[in-house]
Amino acid sequence: MFVPLILAQQSIQPPSTGAPPWLSELATRVDVYGRLDGHLAFSKDDVSVKNNSSRVGFMAEQKVLGEITVLGQGEWKMNLGQGDTTYNITENPDTSFGVFQSTTSQALTTRLGFIGLKLGRYGTVTLGKQWGVYYDISGWTDRYIVFGTHGSSTFNAGTDGGQTGEGRANEALAYRVALGPLRLGVQAQFEGSKHGAVDTLSGSAIYQLTRGLRIGVAYSRGFLNLGTNIAGYDGRDGQAFTGGLVFDDAGWTFALVDTWTRNHEAVSVPAATVVYDSLGTELFASRRFGEHFLLVAGFDFAIPRHLDTRFVNPNYGTRDVLGSFRWLLDRKAGSFVYLEGRTGATRDTAGERAEDVVMLGIRFNYSLRRVLGVDPIPEWRLNP
Repeated sequence: MFVPLILAQQSIQPPSTGAPPWLSELATRVDVYGRLDGHLAFSKDDVSVKNNSSRVGFMAEQKVLGEITVLGQGEWKMNLGQGDTTYNITENPDTSFGVFQSTTSQALTTRLGFIGLKLGRYGTVTLGKQWGVYYDISGWTDRYIVFGTHGSSTFNAGTDGGQTGEGRANEALAYRVALGPLRLGVQAQFEGSKHGAVDTLSGSAIYQLTRGLRIGVAYSRGFLNLGTNIAGYDGRDGQAFTGGLVFDDAGWTFALVDTWTRNHEAVSVPAATVVYDSLGTELFASRRFGEHFLLVAGFDFAIPRHLDTRFVNPNYGTRDVLGSFRWLLDRKAGSFVYLEGRTGATRDTAGERAEDVVMLGIRFNYSLRRVLGVDPIPEWRLNP
């Protein structure tokens, strides 16, 4: 989704505000941030109120020796009520591959939690539950407010991508480094749930072609141990490969990713859990008008391959056309009112067409540092 909280450059000087000196000094090292987001969902037969990816978190960093900086982040999803995350696949919980109980009742559930070291020009090392290096590419089209992210297979198998490391990777060790216009990332997961010491391996490469244009590729391989009672599973490793480009300049944004997977997606039906391969593509395009208005359009396609049609309708898949309008209330913080809709030929496991839906909502982003006059801490994976 649209993530505007932590993109600015860091200031290292205490802010000049009326806040107590100790709080101003603390704000140079720590940020408490978050998001409140809710909407009305309008479909043909229903109107309902939904929470949409509300969260609270903190980021902290402090120099300890020369250019070495200790950093850390914790982030929790806030459940503001019933009917949570019905449409927003990005906000699926952290469940095991092939397990599909995707509703939770806890007030707070973990999205991110990691610690690391920033080694100056030698890059950044992070350890814990964190955005995977695969998401460094697939996240380029994860800018819709509610919809999207099926085509990139980031949040696969009804999870947050934690088990196989493409989304919010569990128990992951990641290293990212910038080499001039080239940015590289490698990652391993050590979940202890499979036969070997390493559960998944991933890598990414991004090249800055011009000021506003980047291209990149990412690959992830999961060493699966699903057993023999999973329909469609051929016993091989799970794999996902994605490539894309993004252009962002002069009020225009275009982002495109194309994805190939093997043994990487799964769906639960009454008779079985079905694993399958997929081909996907996503497009996000936006145009800003002045300081307050943004128009967005694109698509999200995820087409199954080698699907076991004994259990799942052969027309199953995501074929969404998406659009939204945003009225920016505070462009610097990224708070806005939005109208976002979905239509297309998406079909569920029974072959039934997904309903057309329109969301009318508001997103409020907050940051302690911004209130105190300090720019939010840059997201480390984007600035290794």
